[in-house]
Amino acid sequence: MSEITWWWIVLLAILLGAWALLRRGQWQRALASLIEKRLGGYRQQATTVDDALPRTLPERGTRVAVIGGGLAGIGAASALGERGIAVTLFERNHYLGGKIGAWKAAIGDGQQTLDHGFHAFFRQYYNLNRFLDRLGLRRSFREIEDYLILDEAGRSLRFGDVETVPALNIVDLARRGFYRWRDTAAKRTRERLSAFVRFDMAHTYEALDGITFERFCDEAALPPGLRVSFRTFARAFFSDEADLSTADVLRAFHFYYLSHDHGLVYDFPAGDYETSLLAPIRSHLEAHGVELRLGVPVHGIERGAHERFRVEGEEYDWVVIAADIPGMQSVIAGSDWLQEAHPAFVADMNALRTSHGYAVWRLWVDRDVRPGLPTFINVERKRVLDSVTLYHRITDEARAWAQRHGGAVLELHCYALPRDISDEQEVRRVFLEELAYYFPELRGLSIAAEALQVRHDFPAFAPGQRAHRPAPELPVEGLLMAGDWVRLPYPMTHMEAAFTSGLVCANVVLDSLGLRREPIFTVAPRGLLAPKRARGASKDEAA
Repeated sequence: MSEITWWWIVLLAILLGAWALLRRGQWQRALASLIEKRLGGYRQQATTVDDALPRTLPERGTRVAVIGGGLAGIGAASALGERGIAVTLFERNHYLGGKIGAWKAAIGDGQQTLDHGFHAFFRQYYNLNRFLDRLGLRRSFREIEDYLILDEAGRSLRFGDVETVPALNIVDLARRGFYRWRDTAAKRTRERLSAFVRFDMAHTYEALDGITFERFCDEAALPPGLRVSFRTFARAFFSDEADLSTADVLRAFHFYYLSHDHGLVYDFPAGDYETSLLAPIRSHLEAHGVELRLGVPVHGIERGAHERFRVEGEEYDWVVIAADIPGMQSVIAGSDWLQEAHPAFVADMNALRTSHGYAVWRLWVDRDVRPGLPTFINVERKRVLDSVTLYHRITDEARAWAQRHGGAVLELHCYALPRDISDEQEVRRVFLEELAYYFPELRGLSIAAEALQVRHDFPAFAPGQRAHRPAPELPVEGLLMAGDWVRLPYPMTHMEAAFTSGLVCANVVLDSLGLRREPIFTVAPRGLLAPKRARGASKDEAA
């Protein structure tokens, strides 16, 4: 009997038995232990670290330029600066943080801190959270009350207390009525859904990167409840199903739901990002000798003497491009020698694109939503509205404003702007229309102040884009790339992928200097039913 057939029998036994056993603690623990063992553990060290190697340089002879001050740049700069390497970090904005950046804006007769609206710090962000814990920053984080989706029919789909063990969480969704077993009995549905538990980086991308997630869901004939959940989940990639690679969605679903026992509950900073995150991170970087050049855009990289690089008039041994895709392409365009020496690589970089765009609209209004709702609320998209954040529950600034004016501070999110809506006034109009649909108590609200961001800096995870994405180590010796859009050998995405890519770049530099590597951790790299042959691959394999 083949291993795949055997594990289908095991999974069937789990599905049939868990219905009755899910609430019996002893049996549940036994099943959980079996599943964790099959996955090889929920938290795995992906890099080999030789403790016999020195950790730091005796003097700062090696110079590294990091271009981009988001999480990728912070990851690279902190790991290198802590090892005694001279790092200069260039950031075009006047603030650090990239997508977790924050800045002040005049609101009414005072000031409020704005940010990009990225609030979810999931517990399987092992590398990012390890860094934040070393700085003591997660002590002030709070856990979300629930993971809620309001569907168009008015139902509340709640994921906050769903079973967290992989496979058992799927069983629990059926028990709660998200779908019916008979709706998944058709052969084509079973075959398509099996891809979730058979996830393997190489095989999944080879088989499914060229298929849109919309087509995948259509072919699977998903029941309506699952389709709503999948559609909401997919939009977290800032794209619609029709512009998303199925392989990228399966990678993310594996990372967020099927490779660990943390569930979908996440934590968020209980305060504005400048106070709770950015100021302490800046202090940490500067304490380890990192020179921060904020408000300094890099227009290109030149060749220096002795195979070195020149950035903004100074020479460096290594350069880490940790910008978003438009920023990276701007740097490449300003580097004539790179275009001449590596035209195929430059063509790949120019083929990368961003998603169509997303919008975050912060509103200071005269009323609050109905009682009983959590701080973060997802909704089934009609045209624009994807989620609502009750921001006055998060920061002291927003809370004080709401109390003073007897209102609320709301943050509306559209993860993927429709292509037929580009005018900002139309974005506002549709936002308000759909806000009133899901929250009729807000109909006719009065807006005291507002701040709308329409941005185009999130990478597109469309079919075929992966073929153009670079690995962190490029064909040019000494030149590295980091970001949430580079190709990593680990099944991670969003903030964790960005920060980890910075660590991967740092390890390339550390290896060259004979220094001890930074440890990198990952969730279980492959699915519960992934073929055994793939499990024997090296921990440090390249994707």
